[in-house]
Amino acid sequence: MDFRGRPAAIAALLAASGIGLACSRAAPPDPRPNVLLITVDTLRADRLGTYGQSLATSPRIDAWAAGAVVFERALAASASTAPSHASIMTSRYPREHSIGTNNGGTRLTGSPKTLAERFQAAGYATGAFVGNVMLQPRTGFDRGFDVFDGELLQSESNRDDVFERIARDTTQRALAWLHAQRDRPVFLWVHYQDPHGPYLPPQTPTPRLRAAPRAHETPLPVLASDSGYGGIPAYQAIFGLALPSDYESRYAEEVLYADAWIGTLLDAVAAHASGREAVVLLTADHGESLGEDGHWFAHGHSSLPHLAHVPLILRAPGLLPGRRGETVHHVDIAPTLLALAGLAPDENASGVDLGALLGTPPQSLPKRYVYTDIGSEVSAYHDAGLVRVTGVEEPLKPTEERGTGATPLWLQYRWQPGAAWELDRSPQRRPRELEIYLEGAVPESRTPSLELDTIERLRALGYGVPE
Repeated sequence: MDFRGRPAAIAALLAASGIGLACSRAAPPDPRPNVLLITVDTLRADRLGTYGQSLATSPRIDAWAAGAVVFERALAASASTAPSHASIMTSRYPREHSIGTNNGGTRLTGSPKTLAERFQAAGYATGAFVGNVMLQPRTGFDRGFDVFDGELLQSESNRDDVFERIARDTTQRALAWLHAQRDRPVFLWVHYQDPHGPYLPPQTPTPRLRAAPRAHETPLPVLASDSGYGGIPAYQAIFGLALPSDYESRYAEEVLYADAWIGTLLDAVAAHASGREAVVLLTADHGESLGEDGHWFAHGHSSLPHLAHVPLILRAPGLLPGRRGETVHHVDIAPTLLALAGLAPDENASGVDLGALLGTPPQSLPKRYVYTDIGSEVSAYHDAGLVRVTGVEEPLKPTEERGTGATPLWLQYRWQPGAAWELDRSPQRRPRELEIYLEGAVPESRTPSLELDTIERLRALGYGVPE
C-alpha cells in the first residue's frame, strides 16, 4: 500500500492496528516519559499560526500548541544549521562548542556530552532521523544515538549534487523505528528539511495558500550566487516566478507540507503502544529573510530577529498550556528536556531549565543575555531588546570597522509588542557579558573526513568551509 503524500492514511492505519487505542494501554511500571525533539529547518516563528500568521500554514502544529506552552520570544543560537543544532544538543553557545560558528567543515567532538548521550546513558532507546546534509554523522551529530538515519536520496531541483530528504520520507523512517520500541523509553530526534528552499512542496504543484502582494512589488532578478542580496538566490529560482509574494506563497506551502507530517508524528508519539507519557519540544534552527536588510529567501548572514526568532513550543505532563513572553534560547532546550525526564542536570550548561519557570510555584528566569552568533556578528538578546556587534573578526574580538565600511560596531534594538523590533537610538550599551563571550571561544574541531568534492560543494553553497 502506497502512503506517499498521505499522512492521514498512515495515522488511520496506526489507529486500526491498535496503536491509537489509548484507553486500552496499561501504565508502564517505568514512569520515565518518551521524549520527542522536533527541529524544523529554516522556519520563521511568524510563519506559524500560533505566532500570528494569517495564512493557514500550520493547522496541525497550531492545534497541538493549544495544549502546550508557547514561548513567544525564543532565539536561535545561529542563523545556520550546524551551529544551532550543536547548541541545542549541548546547551553551549557557538563559541563554546567545537562546531563554532562554522556551518561546514567542523565536527561536534569531546565534552560536553550531548543530549542524546545523556539519554542513552540513562537507558533510553535513542533514534535520530534527519534530512539535512549539515547534520550527517561526519559532523558528530550521531553521538549518543543507537540509530542515526541521515540517508539523503533526493537531489534539489536546481542543484543535482545537493541532496535532502523530504518530510514524508523522514517521518516514515522515524515511525518505523518508533513502533519497534516497546520496553524502554525513547528519545527521538526528528529534523525536517522542509521548508528550506527551494520552495517546491511535493504535494502541491499549484499553491493553495497565497501571500498578499506587497505594496508596489516588482519582479526580482535571479542572482548568479546564493547570497539573496538584492534578488532571488540561484538555487531558489522557480521558472516563471519573480515576485516576492510568489516565493512567500511557496514558502507558506512548504510550511503547510511539513505541518501535515509533523502532525502524523505527534499523533504516533501520543498514542505509542508503550503507554508512556510524552515530552515534546518543537523548534527551528533559524529563520529566513523575506526582504529584510535587502536579502531575499536566504539565511546565515545576520543575527537579527528575522533569522534569530524561532518557534519554541513545549508540551509535557503537568505543564499548564499558555504563552510566555520571556526571552528564551536554544541553549535552554537540553536542560529542560533532561529535567522533564528526571535526569540530572549538566552543571556547566549555558542554558536553564524552562520547566522551573512553569512549575508551582513558578520561578523567574535569571537576568541574562542570550546570543545569536554568526561569526562576523553577534546579537545579545535580553527581555527589553538586543545589542548587536558587527565586524567581529579573528582573533574573535570586535574591531572598530567591518571591512572598509563605516558600519557602527554597536547597535541597539528594542522589542515592540509581539515579536517586532526597531532601532534604539538611546545611548549605546556595551555589555561586558558580550565582550567576555567574544573573547572566550573554544577551538573549532575540523572534520577530517570531508572529501574534496564535498568541500567544494559546501563552499559553493556559501557554507564557509575552512581551507
